Amino acid sequence: MTGTPIPPRGRGAEVAGWVRSAGGDPVTGAAVTLVDSGGQQIARGTTGGDGGYRLPVPGRGRYVVIAAAPAYRPAAATVAVGDSPAGVDLVLEGATGLGGVVRSASTGVPVMGATVLLADFRGEVVGSSLSGQGGDYSFGALPAGVYTLAVNAPAYRPAAVAVTVSDATVRQDVELSDAATVQGTVTVRDLPQPWPRITVSLLDDAGTVVRRAHADDDGRYAFHDLEPGTYTVVAASHAPVRQAVRVGPGSTHNDVRLG
Repeated sequence: MTGTPIPPRGRGAEVAGWVRSAGGDPVTGAAVTLVDSGGQQIARGTTGGDGGYRLPVPGRGRYVVIAAAPAYRPAAATVAVGDSPAGVDLVLEGATGLGGVVRSASTGVPVMGATVLLADFRGEVVGSSLSGQGGDYSFGALPAGVYTLAVNAPAYRPAAVAVTVSDATVRQDVELSDAATVQGTVTVRDLPQPWPRITVSLLDDAGTVVRRAHADDDGRYAFHDLEPGTYTVVAASHAPVRQAVRVGPGSTHNDVRLG
């Protein structure tokens, strides 16, 4: 959209104009920046109640005017400035948003307090939030593109989904699977405390160690965030002891006795 440039105020070169929405309404409080051909910032200001702006220019040349405002996509335009004021208007398109609900995959109950991270195609985190009481989350004013939405919460396995944001607000619900845990206590017969350090290992069906931890002074150990399946718990201080344990959704208790 073009319009009549703001009349010059005083002498000297300057760039003036209006910032409006795609519907023609003035965008109040938009940040307007002027940079030279080398990318150096020359001037900066904000639009008034009518969406108008005015920026001083140090001299003749070609410049780039950039306008940005919350809930809008930034816009830029090139302007050639001579000895008199130059006029350039900018139109800001509404930015898209992303929102949804985090739920338990097994019960459908909303998950409150889940950490929700949003990363762009480069893997750079562009936003983070915690889900609300209803499991809701939202990100506003997103440029169009492909994003990765990563969600994690205590007692659940983390989840990540790809989301494409275009020209409308996108809804993306996320389901978190219950995380399985194995926890218990290692005891040693006929050996006074304090016991020597006890190493507890968790092996999968192939016999590969997938987790390893040390029991605390009371012999307690725990492995969190496990895929359901069959594991072997190995506790060792001197002679190791092996026990098979089946892990399903939720928490599994398994005690180990040494000696």
